[in-house]
Amino acid sequence: MTKGGKFLGLDPIEPHLRAEEPAGHAALVVRGRPLAAEKLAEHARRQSRAFSYCGRPMFSVSADATVAGWTLDVILSDRLWSRSTYATCTVGLLREEGYKLLPTHQEPHFDILLPGGRLEDAAALLALFGETLHNPYKRRTQEHTGGIEHGTARKGGHPL
Repeated sequence: MTKGGKFLGLDPIEPHLRAEEPAGHAALVVRGRPLAAEKLAEHARRQSRAFSYCGRPMFSVSADATVAGWTLDVILSDRLWSRSTYATCTVGLLREEGYKLLPTHQEPHFDILLPGGRLEDAAALLALFGETLHNPYKRRTQEHTGGIEHGTARKGGHPL
């Protein structure tokens, strides 16, 4: 159902977009657990029930990118500190495969748009990420580890 070109009940993502783009083709896109196609598809469907993009439900997966001082180490220690594993791919590879990255909410968060919420959509995206790696910064509490200070609070209820 739409009203004025927007799906009823969905929060348009456009007011949450930042002005920058990922720092070129070599920038890394980092995704913490879960790294299973079933879980990514579930996440994309959940996003589509909450957000719209260009007036349509937004099927997307959250990720972080190495932008503006957010190195891989800083992302792993300050953002993905509760995740035991992660995987990466480059912005260039995602773009070459036709994916759009939206710079949403606070740095270094991005949404990777999927064509839909099917298992096949999630599996195709997951296949682009490299091997699953151990996060050396994994810990049980959010105490600061002495790295670069960044505002890591999530706004707008947008889950990672």
